[in-house]
Amino acid sequence: MKAVKIILALGLIVIANSGIVMANIAHFDEVWAKRAQRAKQIAEKAYEPNPHHVANHLNHKTHQAHKAHKRDLKKQGENKKKESKPRKMPRNV
Repeated sequence: MKAVKIILALGLIVIANSGIVMANIAHFDEVWAKRAQRAKQIAEKAYEPNPHHVANHLNHKTHQAHKAHKRDLKKQGENKKKESKPRKMPRNV
């Protein structure tokens, strides 16, 4: 029973201190408050309420990247074919 009281007392102390630690942080640090405000503005500007537009945009960009990657692989394959031709070695007579 004594252990339960100690645990409850420590729990109350932790809860009370957490409120003190978190109190008025934004008030003391204007830089972070401005950064938070700017981040919120950017997030609101970037927000797209229609998830279908977001999915379509992602699909389009993924398709473009895939096509570019395939094109790069094809170019690399062509370069390897050119390089893989046997070279004629000069004869030392």
